[in-house]
Amino acid sequence: MIARLLASLVFGIFAAAAPGHAAAPELPPLAASAGAPYMAVLVWHDVVAGPKEVWFDTTLDTFRAQLDAIARGGYHVIGLQALRAHLERGAPVPARPLVLTFDDNGHGIYENAFPLLKKFHFPATLFVHTNFVGKTTTKRHNTWPQLNAMKRSGLIEIESLTANHPPDLRPLSDADVLHEFRLAQTSIAARIGTRPCAVVYPEDNYDDRLARLAARSGYALGFTEDWGNAGASISLLLVHRYSVLTRFDQALADVAR
Repeated sequence: MIARLLASLVFGIFAAAAPGHAAAPELPPLAASAGAPYMAVLVWHDVVAGPKEVWFDTTLDTFRAQLDAIARGGYHVIGLQALRAHLERGAPVPARPLVLTFDDNGHGIYENAFPLLKKFHFPATLFVHTNFVGKTTTKRHNTWPQLNAMKRSGLIEIESLTANHPPDLRPLSDADVLHEFRLAQTSIAARIGTRPCAVVYPEDNYDDRLARLAARSGYALGFTEDWGNAGASISLLLVHRYSVLTRFDQALADVAR
């Protein structure tokens, strides 16, 4: 038994050193002090005035009540850049910090969520699949002028949800994944004027390989829906988020504890 373990260890050492067996680069870690205070990143999809169009919509009444709970509960909503500075360098954040994000660029984000975000003066980040901007799939999606209007408010950041939103990036080749990541960056930079620093993995399908490709593409942050303290994430490219559909109350309770 011991002989087999030693042989396995020696083989592993020589295999790692051999050409073509270079170890994969380590994923970028968080700052050592990023774990405190507890921070929740929340994710919505579309916010609709009437009945839900799809199951993952949030109604306007529910969204209004959620923002009111945040405001009344003594939480502090911070923007993406403040989150990044905290995770990368341990920059201080206020007590009870929350980060608000939206995926998929549904039309109700501009029509319904944005006016309320302005009313509460809460910053937020929109993750956009760039080849569907201004188009209708199963949902209507905001246009580039609408995205620019939100960006000009100073409250909204426009970031990447890839170019074509493949439901699962993992089966794609490295070249195809890099194309998805980089095309979204190029489109946002050209149409919004700022190069995105963050990406969401479509439909929460991710692994370490995708995280490394995101880092290779120049993204500083990558987001999942694997809930928990953002400051306790295992990497800057695998940052926790809470889905408001099932864990809004839990997120607020976790941050307040």
